[in-house]
Formats: sequence, C-alpha cells, structure tokens
Amino acid sequence: MSDQNSSGCQCRDHERATFDRPTLFLPLILVMLASFGGLVVLAMAHVPYGVQIGSVLPYTCLIVLVTFSAQRGQQPYFFECYIVRSTMQRLVRRHIGFIVAIILVETIAIYISPFMPPSWLVSTGRNNSPFAISLCIICLCFGFVQAFSNRSLIERAHRESGVLLD
Repeated sequence: MSDQNSSGCQCRDHERATFDRPTLFLPLILVMLASFGGLVVLAMAHVPYGVQIGSVLPYTCLIVLVTFSAQRGQQPYFFECYIVRSTMQRLVRRHIGFIVAIILVETIAIYISPFMPPSWLVSTGRNNSPFAISLCIICLCFGFVQAFSNRSLIERAHRESGVLLD
C-alpha cells in the first residue's frame, strides 16, 4: 500500500472544526428530537403500530449522525467522497435490515407485554416503566452496533482503495 491516493477523498483532506458541518447535522438533530417527540405521542395515543412507525425516523437520524460525523476526534466521512458513495448501497441495505430487526423486536415486545408482570409495565415516579426502558436500551444497542459497523465498513473501503485515514 505504498500508493496512498487521497485525491478526491474529502474524508482524508478535511480540516477539522469545532462544529463539523452544522448545516447538515443541526437539522438532523432537530428532526431526530422532534420525531422522538412524535414517537412518544404515537405511543401514548395507542395508534396501531405507532411505536414501530414512529421509531424509524429518529433511528435513521441517529444512524446518519453517528456514522458520518466526527464525534470525539473520530474520522468524519463525507457524502461527496467517491469511496463513501461506493459503499452507500451496502449501507442502505444494512440499514433496511436493522430497521426490520428493530420493528420485529418492538412488535414482539408489544405483543408479549400483556403477559408480563404488572411491575414491569407501571411507571414509578418520574421514571418510565422497566419495560419501556429495556425496549429503549435494546433499540439503542441495535443502533450503536449498526453505526459502528458502518464506520468500520467505510474505513475498510478507504483502506482497500489505498487511502489511509488518520
């Protein structure tokens, strides 16, 4: 790998800033927070499949944010980079698979909730129910596994093309 071709790769030649790409990530954060509020409203209104439908948008925003942003010194990845564009189809297919898995887990969890002990379904004080907290933690685990495996996939694609990242 002596030939390190970084021409055209914005991921490598990017000048790091305190607020990396705010025009992309600030609206994404706002959409994620607003859609999470919509998820809460759908869940409280007992809309059929409301939790499953309402969780797709905040989950997708979280994945895009964690995969492509430069958090805590991580390497940022850019949509304009030809290497990132070449992996995009694979990332989308993986995302659809994770969305399906999360919808299945949520559907199964909601289906088995009537058979659970009441102590798991009742909120205590300002805390949510253990059932809701557990479901949220499981979905977040799915999300972070997907985001970090997406990052390693993009990094591997950069290495295979001869562009070594910092």
